[in-house]
Amino acid sequence: MGNERPEDEAWREPPEALSGQEGLPLTFYERLHAASVDEKLVLAREAAGHAGFDEEDAFEVGSHVEEALNQAGRYAEFEALLDAWKARAPRVYEAEPAVRTWRVELALRLPGRDVKAALVSLARQTGDAALVSRLAEWCLYRGRLHEARAGLLEAWPRVREDETLAEWTRVDYVTRAVLTCMDAGLREEPGLSLERLSEQLSLFDRAVPHWVAQALELRTGRKPWARREGHTLLGLSPEAFFDEQRALVMTFETELRVRQGWPWGRTQLLYPELFHLLPGPLGHGGVVRRPMHLLLPVLTDLEHWVRGLGEERALHPHVHAATALALRPWGEYLHRLGLVVDGELAEWWEQAWQLLSALPEQLAAANDPLLVEEAHRFLRGGWPHG
Repeated sequence: MGNERPEDEAWREPPEALSGQEGLPLTFYERLHAASVDEKLVLAREAAGHAGFDEEDAFEVGSHVEEALNQAGRYAEFEALLDAWKARAPRVYEAEPAVRTWRVELALRLPGRDVKAALVSLARQTGDAALVSRLAEWCLYRGRLHEARAGLLEAWPRVREDETLAEWTRVDYVTRAVLTCMDAGLREEPGLSLERLSEQLSLFDRAVPHWVAQALELRTGRKPWARREGHTLLGLSPEAFFDEQRALVMTFETELRVRQGWPWGRTQLLYPELFHLLPGPLGHGGVVRRPMHLLLPVLTDLEHWVRGLGEERALHPHVHAATALALRPWGEYLHRLGLVVDGELAEWWEQAWQLLSALPEQLAAANDPLLVEEAHRFLRGGWPHG
């Protein structure tokens, strides 16, 4: 009709509403939420020209548009929007950490992008242990060792000096960085020596875990697990048992690479989450009659892990995915070692698999559709023992 604006102008904010304000006006967000995907992209580009466009706006607008593009199967178009923001609102672009996070995620999801440069830029800007760890874990899951190592090392000086950081978070960060340096070093030099590795880890000084030498031998298969009979595991002191459990998991990493085709990097994501799931010397509610009571997760604990840890899963989705996908191979490894018998493993896994089938939908928070597809294929694809 003659009194209607042309379609390509229908959603635009009047020029007088886009100047002289702090932050974008509420009417902008009303239009943004009501707009089509194409209209959202236009609005988001124009927002960068608003005098009050700030970091909070960048986060809110970017998050909304990214979600819409994801749902429409047009995620790659998000990259051009960030390019436009960089040109039109460089101060906001540089100041908002979410922008650099999106850049890393784009680089990980789109072919031919420079993941290392994007992750190092984020690590340098934020020094955020949780954020850098999450993205480094994504790299590790895909076997991108050098990118993960570069990001973790770039952020380390600020992580080391961050007085607000819980000490256990710093310990987990160092463990991840040390294992990543080890994995990257082994890819470059399969015969990597402890002396050479120690040189690479010198920047962590006294924070280097005491078990590094053992890890280099066991994780590479240079030294097998000192096979124990099941009854000897039952009689170990708690301290000795935890040492034995760590050694057993380290040798399991070789199994994952050889039998499951996991890349270097992904196998280390079992740390520390698998240890949180294993019952340890207290067994299944105090029951420690058989090795499975020490080495297979209690089903009620597994159910809580699947259903009750959504917040932690959002922070470490690739760690949780790797842990879940490793549980069946873990049981099979214990069986080959004679620590678990056929019947108890089959009964345990059938129930565990049913619990884990609820996990794939939760992994959508990772913003990694391929991860969700992989989890669906493994955990929702039918009873794996036929």
